[in-house]
Amino acid sequence: MSSYTSSPSPPLLFTNCLLLNPLNSSPTPRNLLVVDGLIVDEKEYFYNKSATLNPVVVDCEGKVLMPGMIDVQINGSHGCDYSSLSNGFMIMHSRLELLKTGCTSHCPTLVSLSKKEEYHGILPQLVNPPSPYDSSHYVVDVVSENIGIHLEGPHFCPSKKGAHKIGNIHDPSESKGGRKRDRNSNQTSVFETWKDLVGPSWNSVKIVTLAPELPNSMKLINALSENGIVPSVGHSSSTYSVGSEAVKNGANLITHLYNAMTPFHHREPGLIGLSQTTNFSIISDGVHVHPTGVKFAFEGNKNGCCLVTDAMGAMGLQDGMHKLGEVRIKKIASARVIIPLLHTYSSSLRSSLLAPRQMEVEKVGTKVVIKGTDTLAGSVAR
Repeated sequence: MSSYTSSPSPPLLFTNCLLLNPLNSSPTPRNLLVVDGLIVDEKEYFYNKSATLNPVVVDCEGKVLMPGMIDVQINGSHGCDYSSLSNGFMIMHSRLELLKTGCTSHCPTLVSLSKKEEYHGILPQLVNPPSPYDSSHYVVDVVSENIGIHLEGPHFCPSKKGAHKIGNIHDPSESKGGRKRDRNSNQTSVFETWKDLVGPSWNSVKIVTLAPELPNSMKLINALSENGIVPSVGHSSSTYSVGSEAVKNGANLITHLYNAMTPFHHREPGLIGLSQTTNFSIISDGVHVHPTGVKFAFEGNKNGCCLVTDAMGAMGLQDGMHKLGEVRIKKIASARVIIPLLHTYSSSLRSSLLAPRQMEVEKVGTKVVIKGTDTLAGSVAR
């Protein structure tokens, strides 16, 4: 997703480290060899390439070595709001700081914007951050990589808008000016309308969050899926049956489970009921969702659980007033962000490295597991 290039990196040999092993509940002591960005079998590679291999050796000093984290919903960080026109330095600075938190790749997330011209201007700059910036410090292998844009909106249920500006929300059967389109539009015209809204960089979009109950939403979900874009249901008052239809049409993700959706009810489970069989993201920051709610969702679908930060530009900054798109928000103590007067929770301020730590854990010998399960969350072995 980036035009930044760099020279080939030398092989890396990580020694004296503990590796998370899916076949073993405890981290395994061993070395790890990385060549051209790929993990390779150390013994086999040395046997075949020993004459040409001069790796850089990194002593991990007995620490756990784990894959970099991927954040598929993040609105900004360290002073950069992805939903506002910015400059190359701020974007690259944000990506550099994200890497320091353990987030090696991410989906820059845009909230609902007021004009299509904003989408047309912002998306290209996120894909190829403009100058000025010092390219010697911002190359693709030393910053968090942009793996595709996440558009959160603007096709939401107004009553589930969350921190999005109500005037920016509309359904796929309306133009931005509010003029009704034909609710019987075919799938092609619905998708063309969406592409006109997003602009020429529409193919840089990899995830779109929308409410499935809106007119023409099913057609858009189907079209997005057919074009390699992940439709994610959220900011919705959808019933379970409508959500199930969305899944049949190609939706395979639920955006920030529990938040901005109808609460679970034993007679009408809504979108939350789909989380047992559908991939879902969840904000595990200790604020948006109670730890028991996180555990409940995780136990119901361990393979489909995706932790996200939903962080914003105020992450890494001081308390005070900040922006999320066109909405003014207030960062207060305890990592909370609220919209003044409404007292509505907005985005998170947690880094991806802290998200797993918010899941309730307990120490069992030298292991740290998610409380009440045998699922490994970390290690205290040295």
